[in-house]
Amino acid sequence: MGSCCSTNKVVKETYDYPDGGVYVGDLENHMPHGRGTIKWDNGALFEGEFIDGRKNGKGLFRWNDGQYYDGNFKDEKFDGYGEYYWTDGKIYKGDWIDGEMNGQGQMIYPDGRLYIGSFKADKKDGYGEITWPNGNKYLGPWKKGKQHGKGLMVDRNGNQTESNWNKGKKL
Repeated sequence: MGSCCSTNKVVKETYDYPDGGVYVGDLENHMPHGRGTIKWDNGALFEGEFIDGRKNGKGLFRWNDGQYYDGNFKDEKFDGYGEYYWTDGKIYKGDWIDGEMNGQGQMIYPDGRLYIGSFKADKKDGYGEITWPNGNKYLGPWKKGKQHGKGLMVDRNGNQTESNWNKGKKL
């Protein structure tokens, strides 16, 4: 009987990207496939899953300035559930589609504000609730990152005021 070799053999090796990144991990057909790590000269790093040379599946991308994203990737972009941490202390935890915050999530701000609700194209959009550090809240619709429509303001004592909003301004 003759021996047969598969051309799809998975091995741990290195792969050099044209942008200067160096990949170490599983290769299939001379491309990153499986688990691996890319390190760039500028200090950026990606650790996670690859399919046919592209980030796909769970991964952690850390920029050289300290910002990072920990979550799901699809075809090189944030897609599915993920958490993004900015260097100023802002944190987003929620849904991503095609590299943008889209769907349900929460944004935690360095000053203590907390927004929980809908996002579209990286902005608050749809129904959402924001709470300020002093306990005051806004509950209602958002459009392109600003309160827009009929919303409810609730102060820290529970007093409620319904108001109409247009592009973040109370009417």
